[in-house]
Amino acid sequence: MSSPRAATSVSEPAPDASEREIARLAGELLVRIFGHYQARAAELSLSVPEAKALGALDPGRPLAMRELAARVHASPSNLTVTVDRLAARGLIVRGGADDRPDRRVKSVQLTEAGLDLRQRLEARMAADHPAVRGLDPAQRTVFLELLRALAP
Repeated sequence: MSSPRAATSVSEPAPDASEREIARLAGELLVRIFGHYQARAAELSLSVPEAKALGALDPGRPLAMRELAARVHASPSNLTVTVDRLAARGLIVRGGADDRPDRRVKSVQLTEAGLDLRQRLEARMAADHPAVRGLDPAQRTVFLELLRALAP
């Protein structure tokens, strides 16, 4: 009986020390970024799923629930609770801005209040962000170039 590893036809080289360190440090940064995101959302009385939903909506454009769910990596059924809470706070409306609120409507849209809160969250996120904290302007420029190179 062969091991699962033997079943692969292409063997990948083992990561070198720098690749392992990059992976470890990136993971640690990810944890700090998530904690920062969670704290900044909580300052505005938002849960992480609510903050993600607000950030995923395009101002002035209704978005189908399925598309919103894909953007925030959630199932449409789980997203319903988040959408209900945001709608109850007047941050989004179901359907377009001129439609009557209706749970059967399969799209949502930011309200002016939702857009305002989203912009406040974005400003708070940028303040003292773990990814740039402690970097001088030249380092930030290099880091930005690296992030752009890694973007899809």
